[in-house]
Amino acid sequence: MAKRDLYSVLGVERTASAEEIKKAYRHLARKYHPDINPGNKAAEERFKELSFAYDVLSDPEKRALYDEFGEEGLQPGFNAERARAYTQWGRQGGFQFNSSSRPGRRFASSFGFEDLFGDVFGAFHWGERNKAATQPGEDLEYTVELDLVEAVRGGSKTISVQRPVGGQSVTERLTVKIPAGIEDGTRIRLAGKGGARSARGPAGDLYLRVRIRPHPYLERKGLDLFLDLPITVAEALHGGTVTVPTLSGAVKVKIPPGSQSGRKLRLKGRGITDEKTGAVGDLYVRLLIQIPTDGGERARHAADILESCYGENPRTRLHF
Repeated sequence: MAKRDLYSVLGVERTASAEEIKKAYRHLARKYHPDINPGNKAAEERFKELSFAYDVLSDPEKRALYDEFGEEGLQPGFNAERARAYTQWGRQGGFQFNSSSRPGRRFASSFGFEDLFGDVFGAFHWGERNKAATQPGEDLEYTVELDLVEAVRGGSKTISVQRPVGGQSVTERLTVKIPAGIEDGTRIRLAGKGGARSARGPAGDLYLRVRIRPHPYLERKGLDLFLDLPITVAEALHGGTVTVPTLSGAVKVKIPPGSQSGRKLRLKGRGITDEKTGAVGDLYVRLLIQIPTDGGERARHAADILESCYGENPRTRLHF
């Protein structure tokens, strides 16, 4: 199977800025989000692929590793410095010895790239084994990815992590408590769940850095939430009552007649609750007028009638 290119997954150039990557992800996420495609396995897999690509390319450190080493550089326990040293060693010819039968034979081929996830040179230091039982283990840091709704609501999330124990890679499933309203970049500490130099030695700590995926329709600013709400042309012109989903249940919202695209309607107390202070944010509904995409000639005729209703060019006052 050919290796995927994460930039191609999002449809951006390798030189794309962080904002361009975010914009591309949000555009595609709106198309393939499971909530919009219930029961569509193909869309679900595409969304997972998009989320993985965004998680890597939106993180400067992960993006740098990916650009240099590919997806191998994203594996748990990957050591970039050792990888560079190994590459340089390979360029210089690896281990050599001279013999009368085969002078200058090279043994670089006996070492694979996977050796970078262990201590390649540890076999030459047998005395270190005795120290491993008493030396403190290594602290590890992993990224746990959350949907914005998961982050706001909080709860429990089960994750799988790989951690080094006595030179071996051990996979462990952990259930992590996610505080409601957790913010992007927050670190969660799990004591004693890091690496250990031996099976009997003390383990370090595991730090989970929270990464929150952008939502196709929902944004967060502090304790406030902003929801993009698509409405029809008739609903904008005549007004009306529509059902709006919120994190605490659906509510009825009145749209004022003559509403313009971008107008914000405030729903007090429907934002995020700060568990420490008890402060509650608001939900702002941003109206987005959607025109028909398949209305055909009837829609174009209606648009011509609407066009004649403008008293002036809507861009008349747009200047700098």
